[in-house]
Amino acid sequence: MKSILKEFALGNILTEPRFFTKDSHYSKVMKQLSKSEDKLLAILNEEEKQILESYSEAQQEITELTNLDRFVYGYRLGMLMTMEVFNGKDSLIIGEEDA
Repeated sequence: MKSILKEFALGNILTEPRFFTKDSHYSKVMKQLSKSEDKLLAILNEEEKQILESYSEAQQEITELTNLDRFVYGYRLGMLMTMEVFNGKDSLIIGEEDA
């Protein structure tokens, strides 16, 4: 069995975005987003386009910060679960005497 940590350190496991097939739900929503953006840009003046661009950039940054926070929180939660497994308790069910 390969070490996940070693594979991660070597760059063989990446946390980058994955690709989706053309007929996936992701692809359909992305096409809808693109069409909506094109229609919106067609009716906006230059100042409004700059406001929309600023909004989009801020929204992207919030998304990145949220994704990072979720990743770190999830990783820490997973490590806490792993620590609990190796804590030496016979039962991990809440309410039992050994828990």
